[in-house]
Amino acid sequence: MKKYKFPTLSKILKVKVGTKYVWEERVRQQTKLVDLLEDIYGIRLNIKAFSFYPNNLYFGMPITNNPNYPESRMLWEKIIKVFEKNRWKVYPAYKHVNPRKGVPVKYEDFEDLGLHHVHILLSELVLMDLNYPSHGVGLQIELSTFQPLIGFAKADVSRVIRGRPGSMIIKYKNDSDLLLLLDKISKRASYSKEPFYIKKNAKRGLKSVYKGKTCLNEIFKDYLQ
Repeated sequence: MKKYKFPTLSKILKVKVGTKYVWEERVRQQTKLVDLLEDIYGIRLNIKAFSFYPNNLYFGMPITNNPNYPESRMLWEKIIKVFEKNRWKVYPAYKHVNPRKGVPVKYEDFEDLGLHHVHILLSELVLMDLNYPSHGVGLQIELSTFQPLIGFAKADVSRVIRGRPGSMIIKYKNDSDLLLLLDKISKRASYSKEPFYIKKNAKRGLKSVYKGKTCLNEIFKDYLQ
């Protein structure tokens, strides 16, 4: 079993914006979530899931019932390049997940199950393609409940998704506009100077996505659903 790099956890707990330790609360909440997942599945998660790695991005998308998979994949590849250019380590689900694979009768850890819960929890930020309905994406959104989430879709998405605290859902017309917007969002000086986290904004009822001192829901409100 690969162990978590505890010096990294120590750095996470020291990240501040102003006088507030912005990730301390998330680590506490995620620890509770991991305990619940262990109880539900009757299995131990890798110890690294109790926290996360800065600069890690989990990228989820509709795979099984996607009617335009080749076209979607072309966009996903471009999005990955945008984030990698801005020094993110991207975990794209379509390269690792096989939704049609059967659930094993015997398993010893979450890697055997192939559900990839751990990879979601390891990420500082979650990105979701919401262009088509997907049971898998819905589950991933629930699991990422304590993480900042950015979704994108050309059409309107469900109010349930728009009402998720700590998220911003981009509505776009063409791929080039989306790529430019994601480039602006993902670019930053460093994770310690501009961490992604969730915080309440006085102008909004729900918690918002922050990058450093900047509320992204306010900066990009004209592009959001």
